[in-house]
Amino acid sequence: MNKYVQAIVIGVVAGIAVGFLIKAFVFPDGFAAYGYGVGIAIFTAYILSNLAGNKSVAAAGAAEREAALQMRPPPGKAFLIPYREGFVAKLAGMNLSLDGRVFVQLTAPKFTCLTIEPGRHVLSAVFGGLAGPQSKAATVEFDAPDGSVTVVRISANMGVLQGAIKLTREDDLAAAKLKLARMPMAAAG
Repeated sequence: MNKYVQAIVIGVVAGIAVGFLIKAFVFPDGFAAYGYGVGIAIFTAYILSNLAGNKSVAAAGAAEREAALQMRPPPGKAFLIPYREGFVAKLAGMNLSLDGRVFVQLTAPKFTCLTIEPGRHVLSAVFGGLAGPQSKAATVEFDAPDGSVTVVRISANMGVLQGAIKLTREDDLAAAKLKLARMPMAAAG
């Protein structure tokens, strides 16, 4: 079943169930219960459609997490450490790609670490599911010299008509390390 159809069906079922409960216990006379039921159906379908793009992402192992927190890439390589924080859309999966190749999906608060070749790169972030078309994707270009660590903070902002994703490079690695130490790490693929 299409992931959006499933979200709509669940929303309709939830709306009908809530409508009957409201009709039975709150507004036994009139049509107000049906209005609340329709509202619940639309809200539930909308939220589940936004989450429909979420993927199952494995947690990084303890050794992998410790290596990332040490912020010392292997010789001839560099580290890219994106992390996501904030409350807005924290459960909606955000797909991260490096140079056009998706490598992980993050929810908030979570981080990952990717070992990369030195050179110029482009990091992109876009929501999965229905949240994707509702938000402006973001990209950031960066140079990654040999042995460097690039930390990027990812946040989502709500707009009046459209949300936006914001990517901000973190220059203070010690402060970033303190934030990352309190977050779970997702395995990059």
